[in-house]
Amino acid sequence: MGQARKWTQEELNFLQESWGVLKRSTIAKKLARSVNAVMIKAQRLGLGDPLTHIDGITISQLSQQLNTHYGIVKNWINKYGMPARQKTVACEMKVWIISYLDFWKWAEQNKQMLDFSRLERLALGPEPEWVEVKRRADQIKKFHVPKPHNTPWSKDEDAKLIWMLNQHKYTYPEIAKELKRSQGAVKRRKLDLNLKARPVQLPKHKYTKEEERLLVELLEKGYCFEEIASRMNRSALGVRGKAERLGYKFKNGVPYLEKVN
Repeated sequence: MGQARKWTQEELNFLQESWGVLKRSTIAKKLARSVNAVMIKAQRLGLGDPLTHIDGITISQLSQQLNTHYGIVKNWINKYGMPARQKTVACEMKVWIISYLDFWKWAEQNKQMLDFSRLERLALGPEPEWVEVKRRADQIKKFHVPKPHNTPWSKDEDAKLIWMLNQHKYTYPEIAKELKRSQGAVKRRKLDLNLKARPVQLPKHKYTKEEERLLVELLEKGYCFEEIASRMNRSALGVRGKAERLGYKFKNGVPYLEKVN
């Protein structure tokens, strides 16, 4: 039995640089060695899983880091143009990957659909400055998330709604916030119970240029309508309506500024 051919430093360098970039069969062919020999040498060098040597991150790993279902991330590729690509990393194994740079570029344009409060800081490498602003906005949003629209109303909730209406000093946003319901849900329940008392109307006044600027600034940073409305002493529905009049459209609940040619 012949002695195994020794690995040259040049071959070792090529193996390390190509691991996770080229298929194992391609590496073996380039080195004129068997796939088994390549795998054994890679193991001895501690190269580990070829997926960890990709210039970027797999979609499966990304979904885990964002604490988001894999199917949702795939939907970002299919419907929202996330620039991921398929890559063969080992034998015939194909995975979807995206470079960190491409992800951050895409994420900035689609930040409204991402919840960065779920992402551990620096889990995806160095973060652009806007990420921390959006992470804070996402943390605040959790205080505004209402109960699901189909959640049954309890007797205590009905009693609190009736009491607050009869005080004649609470607005729809204040009642909705206290009951952890959307303003629309409060209005519907009021009709269902045939309640005659009405919430206090928010003052009606035109938006100033400064208010318009603030609305757009907060919306672009990723703040939800409820938080923007709270800061501006307006209703969330009113803020959304103003955003629409300023040219914003909504796709899957995410606001996009309509570009005018």
